[in-house]
Amino acid sequence: MFRYSLDELRSIAESHASAAEVPMLVMLLGDLGSGKTTFSKFFIEPLLIDKTQRVTSPTFNIIQIYDTVKGQIWHVDLYRVHSSRELYDLGLLEAISSAICIVEWPQIMIPHITPTVRNVLKIDLSVSTNIYGLKDTSV
Repeated sequence: MFRYSLDELRSIAESHASAAEVPMLVMLLGDLGSGKTTFSKFFIEPLLIDKTQRVTSPTFNIIQIYDTVKGQIWHVDLYRVHSSRELYDLGLLEAISSAICIVEWPQIMIPHITPTVRNVLKIDLSVSTNIYGLKDTSV
C-alpha cells in the first residue's frame, strides 16, 4: 500500500478521470471517513460540463448522476442497500454497462459483476492522520 497526501490523492483521481472511458466501474472500499467521497469528488469535478455544479455525497440519495464531458457519471453509495433486488430497482446493474459508475461500499454488488464488465478499477482507501492509502487492483 502506498501513502498519499490529499493533493496527491486529487492528482491520482484526476489522472484516472482523464483516462476513464464509458463504460467504467470504479469500486471504492474503505472505512467510514476514509476518503471515498473525496476521491469521487476529485474524479468527477474536472469532467463536469456545468462547472458551477457541486459534487455531493450520495449517502442519503444513494445515487447522484452528473453530466460530464465523458457522458453520465453515476456516483453511488451502497452503504444502506441491503439486497440484490435494490440494485436492480436502482438501475445500477444496467448503468455499469452504459456509464461511468463510481460506487462507494460496493461489496453487495460484487457478486453481480459479470465478465462482460471489463473496465473495472477497485480502489482501497484507508486514512491515518490525513494521509490516504490507495491501492489499485482489478477484479
